[in-house]
Amino acid sequence: MTGRKSLLPGLLAGLALSACGANSGFDGGTPPPPGDGDKLSVVVVVLDSLMPSDLDSGLMPNLQALVDAGTVYEQSRAVFSAETIPNHVAMMTGVVPARSGIPTNNFWDKAVSPDAATDEDLSLPKELTAHTLFTHIANRCPNLSTGAALSKKYLFEIFCGDEPAAEGDLSCADLTYPNDNPATYNRQPDNYWDPTSSPVYLPSPDEHTPDIATMQEALAQLPDSDFLFINLGDIDRSAHAAGAEFRLAVSADTDLQLGLLVDALQSSGRWDNTVMLVVSDHGMDYSPLGLDAINVQPALDALAACGYEPMFAVDNGGTDSLYVTNLAATEETRRATLRAARACLVEPDGAACAAVEGVCGAIDYSSSELLPRARPILAGWYTQADPADPDGSMPASIMSAHENLGDLVLVAADGIKFSERNLSANPIPGNHGHLETLHNFMLVTGGSSLVRPGVSVAASVADPGPLDRLPEQSENIDVAPTVAWLLGLNLGAGDFPDGGGFDGRVLSEAFTAFETSANPAPPSRCGVLSGS
Repeated sequence: MTGRKSLLPGLLAGLALSACGANSGFDGGTPPPPGDGDKLSVVVVVLDSLMPSDLDSGLMPNLQALVDAGTVYEQSRAVFSAETIPNHVAMMTGVVPARSGIPTNNFWDKAVSPDAATDEDLSLPKELTAHTLFTHIANRCPNLSTGAALSKKYLFEIFCGDEPAAEGDLSCADLTYPNDNPATYNRQPDNYWDPTSSPVYLPSPDEHTPDIATMQEALAQLPDSDFLFINLGDIDRSAHAAGAEFRLAVSADTDLQLGLLVDALQSSGRWDNTVMLVVSDHGMDYSPLGLDAINVQPALDALAACGYEPMFAVDNGGTDSLYVTNLAATEETRRATLRAARACLVEPDGAACAAVEGVCGAIDYSSSELLPRARPILAGWYTQADPADPDGSMPASIMSAHENLGDLVLVAADGIKFSERNLSANPIPGNHGHLETLHNFMLVTGGSSLVRPGVSVAASVADPGPLDRLPEQSENIDVAPTVAWLLGLNLGAGDFPDGGGFDGRVLSEAFTAFETSANPAPPSRCGVLSGS
């Protein structure tokens, strides 16, 4: 990337101052032993919360150059809930949240705290019941080395794996338990970095290390990593702190870090054998600072006072997870409680809510500061279908129905956010989880001749909705099967704890091999390029 390497001394000074799907090619057999030859490098870079429109600013020339050199998808889709942890897990597992166990950022761990509903990060390795790419690579291709430089504390935690922590290593020790699925045993990346160890780590509520330090760690791992996973969090964290304008300003520095990565691959001679996926985990929704916040807990408490089961709400920006806290409740009373909550939260003026209020009296279905909307909550979906209320069924395109998502999940209208416990608990202007934030960014690029340059994959329908799944669009669950195909992991159903294979697909539109074959062989054997 032109003009970027000369900036490295200044950047270092600044750092010191800041002290299986279709077309998979898998046959499930044992991969042949790797021989001598050129190795393929695969790098996945997550520009946290990047949106396609961010390129319009002209402040990201390095990213634009990578777009010109690769294949970009006009319609790309995050998994629901469009939050950070579930979408990074989706990228590294290739399966939907209903199978991975990670459908949201925050949850109530019923198994650990059955008598005291609490809100905590869903960053516990024991909850990740699908195998990651780090595990697949270690199991199938031990000749390959993996690395991860993830800027956010909870991302580091979720990929800590199920291995016992090394003596003296406290970073993962409190997170390593037997996995909830006895068939799952995840491995850490070979090269792993704890962002909280950085001298410039920003503690709670930020809990991330700035991009300049994260990229320096990624560059340190690069020589020893055949597969490298990077998260750069500044664009996301800047929007949470101060909204769209600050986010725009920060994007230029994030782009500079991306340029340094490409420079390092070029100067090391690896660029011509590199495939890079540049992706975002989700989009961003904006609301006025501290305004338009919804707190539904008072309505749940009112229902409990009327005789319904007690419930607990966990906010996740644009979504809210509601749990029935009486784990001994009968199925009948549990479902009746959820139906009442859904009726009066989603349609407070509807007949179903009127029937509830006829018994219980008026219910404060939501509280909001200023600018109340006619319909602040767009949808309420059960994670277990209720035959008595089919309108509350989760859409088929959302495959996130898992107990960790709650018993009933609410979706806020754009520009509105959930803020449970009190209306000042979520003052930030930028949030995720809304339907519009399912739209993300996906680019396959690099110096390898495997990549088709200058391609833009258009949607097959005009103005697709956020819940539409188009066969040609990309999704975050496509990252893992694409990487697995590139590296020739040769995974079969038996390599997955539930025997289900990938939910995602190989991004075939991005590779020259698919121009002449619908199902070409992987370009490498355990990362060793064919014909080399």
